[in-house]
Amino acid sequence: MSIGLSFTGKIDSPKALLEAASILAEEQKYRLGVGETGLKVVMCPLGGELNILWRPEEDPAGPWLVRGSCVSTPAGAGLHRAAVELLDSLPVQALAVEDETGFCQHRDFQRMKEEHFYPWLKTLVEVCRQEMGKGVSGMQLCWDLDQYAPEDIPGTVVTPVGRFRLAELAELEERGGIEDLAGRFFLWNGRTRDARFYRNRAINALWEDCCFAPSSRSPEDAAINAAILDDLERAAKLNPALPLPRSAYLELCALAERPPALQQGPELQEEFAPGYRKGPVTYGVGALRLTLPGGYVSGWEPWRNGGGAHLWSDGAGPVWRVVSYRTREGESSFTDNLDALHGVEGRKLKGGALRWGWKEIREDEERLYQAVCEVIAGPALFLLTATCADPGDLGQVAQTIGRISLGNNVARKETVHTEK
Repeated sequence: MSIGLSFTGKIDSPKALLEAASILAEEQKYRLGVGETGLKVVMCPLGGELNILWRPEEDPAGPWLVRGSCVSTPAGAGLHRAAVELLDSLPVQALAVEDETGFCQHRDFQRMKEEHFYPWLKTLVEVCRQEMGKGVSGMQLCWDLDQYAPEDIPGTVVTPVGRFRLAELAELEERGGIEDLAGRFFLWNGRTRDARFYRNRAINALWEDCCFAPSSRSPEDAAINAAILDDLERAAKLNPALPLPRSAYLELCALAERPPALQQGPELQEEFAPGYRKGPVTYGVGALRLTLPGGYVSGWEPWRNGGGAHLWSDGAGPVWRVVSYRTREGESSFTDNLDALHGVEGRKLKGGALRWGWKEIREDEERLYQAVCEVIAGPALFLLTATCADPGDLGQVAQTIGRISLGNNVARKETVHTEK
């Protein structure tokens, strides 16, 4: 069960609310997103957003009704406190807050942690403890199932702040107590954005977002690498004694061509080095599961006539595209488009089947080699292409197609209940 708050109230106008939110976001270094019917203030990663929607009560001239929410886990109690204080500063009248922690009323930060966030974390530890020794595979805690799935390592659990052995979270609690574990697991466990906040934000980005690619590869790589280095250096200034992932810091400095600035200090000792994207990761498009090197960057390629394709590229290897279709009635079937390809072959999948082959194509007078694969799964048909400049890359493409599988196309998240 997530911890969070919701609220309702009134505002004079969306413009007045937006002006106030813009000033606060700039002061606090938050990110502000604005749409036609609302806004969101992004205070930290891991869902650290305060969302606000508005609509006219009767007359568009005002007043307007607003409602909103913030989910505080797994980011932590610091986010919850920041969200409440942000609400305090916004021009919302007749504000009514539903805060399951009670913090909005009593403003006792330590009490909120001990009565709500620590029991929530202890429940996660107990879940891991119960699964120890069972050969558990693919276990994830607080992981966004709408993104990629990291490589499966039996006996471990995937979290936004790193991979742990199932027994490791329990060992951390036994060794240092729940406060120490919370300081490692929650991104924002402190009252303010302290050294642990910046360290844990960097750790989250190292594990979840960083491709460990040269900053010169793309503006996205440059931005991620720089943000991580900045956060680790800021953490070291705030608390020189705080253990940091210094080996990963030095690795990233080399990739960013940036001179190391950290002074000597303790290394954060962990069994697994940061970086889910250093290994293969699996993407889901509906029921399709496609496993690619973690260094690939995913995106959406729009088409001129509408629609588009899911796109993955690393700037060097094969470029992958996936398009999904759905029959109006009955089961999908393979098309005739593969009949003219070279080396067509197929295999059955659990829940469907695939066929694929390859052909030579021309793009801007350049000879390229393209694998074309069709996957059927009930009423769904998936069309995959992998385009490469070197025919030798078709062997890598064949291996990737050999790992294609089908799964449940409805993401399911486990609900963890805590004792109140």
